[in-house]
This record gives sequence, structure tokens and C-alpha cells, in this order.
Amino acid sequence: MAEDAAKGMHSVWLMPAGEDELMLAAIVAELAERFGTPRFQPHLTLVEDRLCEEETLARQLVAVTAGIAPFTATIQAIGTSDLFFRAFYARFEKAGPVLELKRRAIALIAASAIESFMPHVSLAYGVEDGPLRQATARQIEARLAGRVIRFDHIAVVRSAQSIPIEDWAVRATIPLD
Repeated sequence: MAEDAAKGMHSVWLMPAGEDELMLAAIVAELAERFGTPRFQPHLTLVEDRLCEEETLARQLVAVTAGIAPFTATIQAIGTSDLFFRAFYARFEKAGPVLELKRRAIALIAASAIESFMPHVSLAYGVEDGPLRQATARQIEARLAGRVIRFDHIAVVRSAQSIPIEDWAVRATIPLD
């Protein structure tokens, strides 16, 4: 039964455009190699672990994205934490189109507290704290802090904390207008 439910689990990811996605994916790969952690597609999560039909979610996202054009956001800092899925990340300001997309997602798809939203793109999962993580965070911050990232589409992704990372898969994409 739990396996059947996991098959219907989806998330909504805001996706970096072309060259920015490639650059962030290269950093994810670099950190995965350094720390022995999983590789994944870089993204900014708007909705996570939602049990729903993929087609229904894709239709809802058309309303969520209406009138929002591709945009840029600046990496504010590189952060780390003890949370597995937020062990190493690039943080963005909670403002502008990122915040508006989250507000719309809350209103139309999944109610949650906007106060807890911290826009970020994870760069590594499950990295334990220690001198190497801290030194690497400083190195990555020197490379990325202040860098502008362009976002141009949203993805419906078969993903959840209960689904192995290697099984996560983009099922649909919705371009920003």
C-alpha cells in the first residue's frame, strides 16, 4: 500500500534555465563526488510530497504560472544545515516572482505556511557537518554568492522523501509565460 501511494507522490519544482541548470548540475556532481552523496537535478521546490495525479497537478500549474514570465533571482548565500535535504544549498531572497509562485501554489495546490518557505536550490543532500563541509561551503559561496540565476519553467516531478532519489523523474514541464 505504501508503495502504491509513493507512485502517486509528486512535487513541483521551479527550474533553472539552460546554462544555469548546467552550471548548478556541475556543482551538484562535484559535491556528490567530494562527499559521496547522491546526484539529483538542481531545482527550487515549491510543493513537496503531494499525493495527486500528475495530470491534475500539471493543470493546476497552468494557473499558478499565469502571467509570470521567466525571471532572474540572485543567490544570497550558500548555507548548510543538519537536515538531509537541506544539507548544502544556495539561498535566494523570499521576494518577487519566487514568492508569488509559492503564494499561488499554496492557494491552488497545497496549503502551507508561507513563513516557513526558504527559497533555495540544494547543491548536496546528506552531507554531515564538519570541517570539510564548512570549508567547501566557503569555497562554493565565493563562486556563487551574488550570481544571478534565470528560472524559466516549472516541473511536475515524481518525487518524495519516500521515493529513492535515483527514481525521481520529471513528468511534465510548464513554461513560465
